[in-house]
Amino acid sequence: MTKDTLNQLSKDALEELGRTKGVELDKRFNKAKLVTAIAALFKKEEKAKEYHKDDANKDGVVDSEEAARAALVAAMDNGDI
Repeated sequence: MTKDTLNQLSKDALEELGRTKGVELDKRFNKAKLVTAIAALFKKEEKAKEYHKDDANKDGVVDSEEAARAALVAAMDNGDI
């Protein structure tokens, strides 16, 4: 999803989308920060899928979701988001 698409969603919809990816967003943040967080999640997930797509020993979907979730949590902990 692009940031433009995410910007069209409400804060409630962004929170629900985050939950589908296993991340709980705090709606007290402004919408721009929520969009940035979700966009980062999708970006990390895509990179992880590309990294694992040729790896026959790993389940790329599960690994990419875990990697994306970990990257988002780390970015939020560091104050990047």
